[in-house]
Amino acid sequence: MNIQGITGASGLSDEDRRTLQELVDVHDSVGARNAMLDRYYESEQRTPSIGIDNIPDIVDPGVRCDWARKAVTSVSERVRMDGFVFEGDYDDPSLDSIDAANHISETFNRHVASELTHGCAFATVQRQGGSVAVRMHSADTSAAIWDTAAGRIGSGLVVADTHKFDWSSHPVPSQVNMHLPGRVVVLRRTGASSWAADTFPTPLDRPMMEALCFRATGTKPFGETRITKTVRYLVDEVERTLRYMAVSSAIYAVPMIAALGLTDEQFDAMAQSKWLLRVGSWFLSTRDEDGNHPDLEQFAGASPQPYIDAIMAYGKLFSGATGVPLNSLGIVQDNPSSAEAIDAQREDICTAAEDCIESNRVSMRNVALMAMAVAGNTTIDGLTDEQRSVTPHFRNPRTPSLASTADAMVKIAGVLDGFSQTREFLTGMGFEAAEVESIRSQLAAGENRRALMSIMGGEQVRAPQQAAADGGE
Repeated sequence: MNIQGITGASGLSDEDRRTLQELVDVHDSVGARNAMLDRYYESEQRTPSIGIDNIPDIVDPGVRCDWARKAVTSVSERVRMDGFVFEGDYDDPSLDSIDAANHISETFNRHVASELTHGCAFATVQRQGGSVAVRMHSADTSAAIWDTAAGRIGSGLVVADTHKFDWSSHPVPSQVNMHLPGRVVVLRRTGASSWAADTFPTPLDRPMMEALCFRATGTKPFGETRITKTVRYLVDEVERTLRYMAVSSAIYAVPMIAALGLTDEQFDAMAQSKWLLRVGSWFLSTRDEDGNHPDLEQFAGASPQPYIDAIMAYGKLFSGATGVPLNSLGIVQDNPSSAEAIDAQREDICTAAEDCIESNRVSMRNVALMAMAVAGNTTIDGLTDEQRSVTPHFRNPRTPSLASTADAMVKIAGVLDGFSQTREFLTGMGFEAAEVESIRSQLAAGENRRALMSIMGGEQVRAPQQAAADGGE
């Protein structure tokens, strides 16, 4: 994040300048760590030396291990948000409009992997023109300071926009927003190392920035990464073993041959055509004047089995540390596991996904509350009771099959009157959000039509009876 000179921005108060410097220092202190985690996630981290460099650096088969990515995606693929819901049958038009304009669920789902890689990600809410903008940011392009007393972010910094300038070879940050209680400071780049700041008020007495953290603790309020030290060590060991196996396989493909007792002429001839002699020609030799002849010996190639066993052992350690099943690492067991055993192996992954969902449920609820408050130019306390009941809806991380979910929904509808008319029932039956709303509107229209026909039919029945009564009088 190239924000050189930002602390010298014009228009900053002394207090804001000190806060900005603290945020820049926070970002710089974790920048190297975040970059390292990204390299592991992208399988671009160079395997460190263990002090015994028996293979030259020039020999690089380019082996890579993507287990670090697997540690992240095994959980992120099970954390899926699909909108907001309210108590009762309430539907907020302002939040629907904000969600449609910002694609909040889709953007959140894309940033879950970043949250699990770095331990945290961030969401911001602000007014942009005449609309409300909700943006997600990775830890690479943001920083925050935790307010322990308030239990939330005390101040935060995010890159809001990037641009390629005449003096830059690639896009660099052109706008950075500093979120503070009751206001946001917008810093715009005016040169290679010059910035200008403008301050804008916000309707809330808290920063319009929310942290999305995985397994946060009191000492680590911004969560922990899935790419732990253990994961990184095992990935390094597997890549090192794969490199050894690749070199050993190359030697095994063309085994080493030793030729002893050569004359000078024979040695020169063989030295000029090593590869040709090895794979496609016979070496012909006569005895020398003393009756001696060269001796040829071929060294047996090393078996790859020890390397395979080592990778298997590392895979078991990795599975124990992360909860990722062995079959997800490409390690196939001799005896296939039963369905119950496979479900048991995924228990740790599902638990991690549930932990991620629970923490993000609170954070995304706060995002929705801030968005509705900004849209209504009010505080969160100024929202209605229905609006304050908002909560994000997440899919079941255990990903049950559609058949089993639909069967469960039908059974529940059989004992719970009216359940078949709810969104939850239709969602469990496999319908998408748009289909659910369409079905519900059609059912409501049909119910209204039947009620109207019932009323009209009742009047037609009562009319003759009333006429007879009138005639009897």
